[in-house]
Amino acid sequence: MNFLRRWTISNHLFYALKIGIGSAVSIYLAELLQLESSSSAGIITLLTIAGTKTETFRLGVNRIATFFATVVLCWVIHLLVGPEWIGYGIVMVIVTFFLSLRSLLTTLSVNAVFVSHFLRNPEQNITSELVLNELMLLLIGLLIAVLANYFQNYESQKRYLDQAAALTEAKMRAIFMKLSEYLKDPEVNNQVWEDIIQLEKNILLHTKSAFQYQQNRLPNMDNYYVDYFEMRLQQCSVLHNLHYEMKKIRVFQSDSQIIAGFLDDIIDHLPKMDAPESQLAKLDQLILQIQEENLPGSREEFLSKARLYHILMDLEEFLKFKQRFVAGLALPQELQRIPLGS
Repeated sequence: MNFLRRWTISNHLFYALKIGIGSAVSIYLAELLQLESSSSAGIITLLTIAGTKTETFRLGVNRIATFFATVVLCWVIHLLVGPEWIGYGIVMVIVTFFLSLRSLLTTLSVNAVFVSHFLRNPEQNITSELVLNELMLLLIGLLIAVLANYFQNYESQKRYLDQAAALTEAKMRAIFMKLSEYLKDPEVNNQVWEDIIQLEKNILLHTKSAFQYQQNRLPNMDNYYVDYFEMRLQQCSVLHNLHYEMKKIRVFQSDSQIIAGFLDDIIDHLPKMDAPESQLAKLDQLILQIQEENLPGSREEFLSKARLYHILMDLEEFLKFKQRFVAGLALPQELQRIPLGS
C-alpha cells in the first residue's frame, strides 16, 4: 500500500498548490482592479476549487445564480430592517432555507460573505457600484478556480488506478486461494471473511478515485476504471455468499473438491481482461454432470448437492459480471493497455 500512500500525499499537495496559488492570483487581480474587500476573491477561489473540473464548473454556475437572488433579498431587507445584525440574521435564515431546499448549501459560505458586505453598514444604501464590486469579486474568484482546476495530473491519476486495479486483483486472488485451501482441508480455519470486507472497503475507495478521474477527463469519455471497480465490487458481493455456503459443504469432500478445483481455474484467469468463456463452458459441464448423477441416497447428501449447485450458480454470476464488463469495453485505441495485473 506504499504507492497508495505516496499518491495520496502527492494528490493532497497538488490540491494545496492549486488552492494557494489560485487564491493568491485572485487577490492580486482584485487589488489590480482596485476592488473593495479584495481578499474575498481569494476566499471564493479556495471555496470553489473542488475535486473535479465538472464539480468546480457546476459550483461556479450555482454561485452566480444564487448571487443575484441574494442581492435582491439583501436590498429588500435593507429597506425594511434597520440594524445590521437583525438584517443579516433574517437574510441568512431565508437564504439558508431556500439553498437547503434546493440542495445548494455548497454556495452558502460565499453568499454569507456577500450578505456581510451588503449589510455591513445600515446607513449605506446598496448601490449599483457595490453590487458591481461584489460581482467582480465573484467572477474573478470563479474564473481563477476553474482555470486552476483545469490543471490535472492525469498520468499520476492513471498510474494510481492501474496499481489499485493490480492490487485489487492480487487481494482477490489471495481470497480465492484461501477459499480453495479452506475447501481442500477441513481442518483449515482462515479469516477470509475479514479479507473480503477489507477488499470491499478498498474497492469503494478506488471507485471514488476512478469517478474523479472520469469527471476530470470530460469531455473525453473514459469510463473504464469506474466500470472496472464496480465490476469487482459486484464480484465481492458474490464472495460473501460463496464463503457462507462453503462453510456447510466442507463435510462432503467429494463435492468440496469439485469447487476447489474450479476456484483454482478462476485464480489463473483473474488478471486477464478477456471474457471468461472457457470457464463458463466448464461450469456448464459441471452443472450438467451434477444433473446427470444418481439421486442422493440420504438427506445430507441431497443438501450437499443442493449447496454444490447453489455455489456453482454463484460462481456463474461471479464470472458473468466480468463477462458483461468485457463486453461493454469500448476504449479508444490509446487506452488499450497491457492487461491489468500482468
